[in-house]
Amino acid sequence: MAVHRGMFPAGLCQRPGEVACMKRTETRRTRKEAPKLDGGTVAALAVFALLVIAGPLLFGAVDRLVQVGLVALLALGVYLRPPAMVPLSPWGNRLAVALLALLVFKELAPAAWFGATNWRTVVTRDFAVALPPTHHPEPARALDGWIVAVIAGVWFFWVRRLAANRESRIVLAWTLFGAATIVAAVSFATQGWDEKAIYGLRYTVGWRGFGPFPNRNHTGDFLAMGALLGAGCVGWAAARKKWRLLLGGLLALGLVLAGLLATESRGGLLAFGFGLLVFLGLVQMRMRNRQAFAVAVGVALVVGACALAFGGPVLARFNSDQAGLVSNSMRVSIWRDTFTMWQDAPIFGHGINSFQQIFPFYQSFEFENGVVLHPESSWRQWCVELGLMPVALGVLGLLVFVASHLRETITGRGFFFRAAGFAAVAAIVGHAILDVPAHRWGTAGLALAALAVACPMRLEGLRVFSTRKTALVPLAVAVFWTLPLGFDAPAWSPLTLNRALARAVTTYDVSLDQLRALARHFPLSSDLNQQLGVRELGALGDTDTGSWQRHFHLAARLLPGSWKLPAAQARSVVMVSPKDALGFWALAVNRGAGHRDEVLGLAVRETAGMPIAASYWGRYVEAHPRLLLAYAQLVTEERARYYRSRWWKERALTAELDPAEIAAFHATAHRWLEREQFDVWMQHRIAWKARDYREWARLLHGWKDDQAAWQLLAAAAPEDKFPALPAALAREGLEERWKVVPGNFVNAQQLAALRARDGDAKGSEEIILAAGASEGAPRWFVQRAAHILARQERFGEAVALLLKVPPPRAGDGV
Repeated sequence: MAVHRGMFPAGLCQRPGEVACMKRTETRRTRKEAPKLDGGTVAALAVFALLVIAGPLLFGAVDRLVQVGLVALLALGVYLRPPAMVPLSPWGNRLAVALLALLVFKELAPAAWFGATNWRTVVTRDFAVALPPTHHPEPARALDGWIVAVIAGVWFFWVRRLAANRESRIVLAWTLFGAATIVAAVSFATQGWDEKAIYGLRYTVGWRGFGPFPNRNHTGDFLAMGALLGAGCVGWAAARKKWRLLLGGLLALGLVLAGLLATESRGGLLAFGFGLLVFLGLVQMRMRNRQAFAVAVGVALVVGACALAFGGPVLARFNSDQAGLVSNSMRVSIWRDTFTMWQDAPIFGHGINSFQQIFPFYQSFEFENGVVLHPESSWRQWCVELGLMPVALGVLGLLVFVASHLRETITGRGFFFRAAGFAAVAAIVGHAILDVPAHRWGTAGLALAALAVACPMRLEGLRVFSTRKTALVPLAVAVFWTLPLGFDAPAWSPLTLNRALARAVTTYDVSLDQLRALARHFPLSSDLNQQLGVRELGALGDTDTGSWQRHFHLAARLLPGSWKLPAAQARSVVMVSPKDALGFWALAVNRGAGHRDEVLGLAVRETAGMPIAASYWGRYVEAHPRLLLAYAQLVTEERARYYRSRWWKERALTAELDPAEIAAFHATAHRWLEREQFDVWMQHRIAWKARDYREWARLLHGWKDDQAAWQLLAAAAPEDKFPALPAALAREGLEERWKVVPGNFVNAQQLAALRARDGDAKGSEEIILAAGASEGAPRWFVQRAAHILARQERFGEAVALLLKVPPPRAGDGV
């Protein structure tokens, strides 16, 4: 019947026995073979590998010369495999044109259209600076920002085009992971070469001896993103059961994570943690079962345990106020002043790359001889420079773009690579809240490549536009950036400015007219205004003081944390205008911060030959009474008595004193303060007793009131007991050794204890007094000797003995 109905072939069941021996024919689905990579793609992938490895290793690509080389190499890669563009819809074209027009408009439109800002009012009113009519005070810096954005776009679309091929996408992901592995390996290999210079070649302020980036947070961010990409590569190898690749990937991942912990970057560790949560969340969305959730929790616990076990230094920094060159409190101050700056131009910002030039007009905190280069947050820098509207539109566009690829990531092929790419982007976006990794070529380039891997281009069934002529864009940028290096052109290039300033202070082959021409393009450059002031001072002297005064004052205003700059200005003008020299010295003293007393001493000594200096500084310290004691140490004793008396009346018992004042008081009080006045001081400053008791005792000792001094010291230096003695201890041997080697303090301690136990208290005290008075005696002997002297009412000797040794610290043993 089955044959009759056509269910089996007619010849299949001719004999009944054949039915019993019928075998099932197995059919397997064959995977569609991935297209092989052509020569152009392979060469382009090689260029990609060279870029992602060389960029980070060459100091994070922060130097323009390195950037020129990388952009030229990018041009080669674009020529080998041009990026593809999908034509936008009419509305999409309009929106893109509108966004580009907005970015250009907000920089080059007349400044009057955007309303008045505080910094512009100060610059034009107080310093009479003729700013360009554009909204951006230095449009050339905006052009530089646009060029960098174009290069970033070419890089992203080029990598995205390479990622359109599945096999290429695998190579791209592993290459990015390999770049992080190489960076970690090189960092460990070169660690210890030089504590202040990267590879022993590039001296960098704030560098901590590990990693190729000048800032350890950027090294940490790069390695954090590399570790997340490595997690995706390891997951892919495990899913494909490529065991050798899996083992190698795990070893490389361990190396990258070790490098991340070695950077001691809190921001990098937080970025990795945030990215890991995103990666595990995407894995859970893909698997949707309890087993996947358990694996995710297990991975998180293992990573946390490793961080606790091996990341002691970086975890300890979370409880520290210090954060490299910028403390946590200063970071908060920078954020606060950045918010004030943003409020002055919230919609369209102040201009691309304008933060460093404009922020000094909003800075309200002291940063001694330091310059705030960025707002310690990429997000804040975007808001301040671009404004809320462009940033909001950019975030909206990014969210729409990511959302269009997220569903395919969850359900499609290549999940682990895509999830790792999204996790890496999430890491840098999260870290950008606390630092500026998105404004550095090495980290931003890796993040854009990771995003391109996560959101590869779909070419099937789409009409795309692709041409090798696109390579002319990065090539033209490389040539344009090379011009200042060889021809010092164009004049409005920021690199031309930097090179001219370098020559102005070394070879002096830059004329005054050239500096004035540069000032038209860069009116808010502190270094340029300083050089203009020096040159005009030499050319005009006292015939036209207004010009060089304006440049000097503007230069000092643009560096609000520097006292060395106004000090240098004071030395420059002292022969032409002594009055201006005193004014610049006063500005230097105001900015001295923790070294204000030292700067005051420097200023007083260097102006001592001026007839008006004494009266000037006298009026100055009376207007700044916290400097009265410091100034009293710089003048004659007759004048010093007046300033000390004034300080005692105005500040000693009422004001909140700073550490420098307290130190000056302790250092000089014995010369001018009455003993009864010091009792009043101790009564009013009783809260400081636990901190300053040794200084108080030193002063009382100087006034011969040793009994009162002993009472202060005895409370902090109790008489320690004898240690426990070994069971079998021969006194005769100890006595003999004491005679031969009196400097053996262990023997002396044991012998003193034996004598005391045997009832020879006087003999025990003799040993303790002799040992306590010897050079380098342990604290145990000094304190017991002091108490013995005090019981004998030899308070002066007891106090002098205790004051010779440093104060005890918490945790000091007997």
